[in-house]
Amino acid sequence: MKRTVLIGSLLLATACATTSREPVSVAESYARALDEGRLQDAYALTTDGPEGQVAFLERYSDETTRRERAAAVRAGAAVLEARAPSLTLARTGEDWRIVEARPADVPRAALRRFLDASDAKDWKTAWSLLAAPLRARYTPERLREDFDRDPLAKERLRRARLALNTHVRVGAGEAVFPIGDERAVLLVLEDGEYRLSALE
Repeated sequence: MKRTVLIGSLLLATACATTSREPVSVAESYARALDEGRLQDAYALTTDGPEGQVAFLERYSDETTRRERAAAVRAGAAVLEARAPSLTLARTGEDWRIVEARPADVPRAALRRFLDASDAKDWKTAWSLLAAPLRARYTPERLREDFDRDPLAKERLRRARLALNTHVRVGAGEAVFPIGDERAVLLVLEDGEYRLSALE
């Protein structure tokens, strides 16, 4: 009898460990693992393969970096969204809801996130919202340096913010925000998300 109970307990524990978890609990598990310095456990919750593990362990070997990332993950979990090319779900309290946004609202929100991050000098977030070719060319630090050195950077950001109120041309895989003089802010669709490709 004891053996049956023990086997049943083991099977239940295994089932619990392998069932899929709700996104917020995954985010909290990840943040907790970082806070506690359990980097192997944290890495196991990412989508990166073995080739990225060394860089991950190096990046989060610093306690301050781990704690900052854990805090950012927890803050993001409160406003978490799940996206696919034709579907966005947003967390509302404890529930998930379908976002029925007009097509122009989606790239407009993406551009607003980039501009807000740039205004707040949150270069890591701003960098993460760039299109892949720009992310490959920049680092968050280099992005900051370029914005600090370029005397026209603030003006470009100001014009891009004004473009949020203009008509957005949404086409196949891109969104164009006209800003006059045949210039525009361009966002491209990558993996179901709009990312900044050009400020003008």
